[in-house]
Amino acid sequence: MRWFLLILPFLFVSCSQRIKVPINRMVSPEAIGGGADIEYRQTGLSEGRLDFSNNDTDNPLLMGVVTNRATNLAFGAVENVDFFVTVHQESSSLLGMKIQLVGSDNKKRSEGHKLAATFGMGAERDSYGGEYEISLKSDVTDYALIYGYRTSSVVMFYTGVSLSNYSFQGSISGSTGLDSDEISYSAQNIIGWNGGMEVGSQSFKLKVEFATQNVEWTNTEKKLFYSMGLALTATF
Repeated sequence: MRWFLLILPFLFVSCSQRIKVPINRMVSPEAIGGGADIEYRQTGLSEGRLDFSNNDTDNPLLMGVVTNRATNLAFGAVENVDFFVTVHQESSSLLGMKIQLVGSDNKKRSEGHKLAATFGMGAERDSYGGEYEISLKSDVTDYALIYGYRTSSVVMFYTGVSLSNYSFQGSISGSTGLDSDEISYSAQNIIGWNGGMEVGSQSFKLKVEFATQNVEWTNTEKKLFYSMGLALTATF
């Protein structure tokens, strides 16, 4: 059973990455309280597509919103602390920790205020093809503060703010005609806000969330994006 829990996230999503940043957070302010969570997510991401117009490799990114899958696996290490890994379909994976600062955990499910903080980081390499073969390396740090209020044992409302830093460096194969065979884009202090509702029992839960993100990539105009997200969680 333990081996199954470890490999399950990789059965749902690929490990490839692009210049994409999750808009939705889908993070509860309650710690697990011991045990493990497996969560399937359908979320929005801001996407920056490379543009090699005029043979330049430092043009503004072509920005938009896409919907991708993600899987989150979390372990309740102690009563108020979880360790998690989030694997996105086409964005950088995160390894991190959640600490519940106020309120009781998911097992107790008592009514009242909840507050948690998270920290995550990631570093990945990937390559993908198209007109050119692109190899990318990413570095990510992510911080969030999540507040919630449980109105009953089956309903909780939550909201949160986040701060993220993403950096991508890459190389281009077959770059004949381009002004460089390298690319470099970063987005520092990406601000996010999210709010949603969690409904369910200790064992199975549904989250519905609306989120916004303010992001500014290298050589690219700052943009504000919106997205709806959905998550299903099973706790063991």
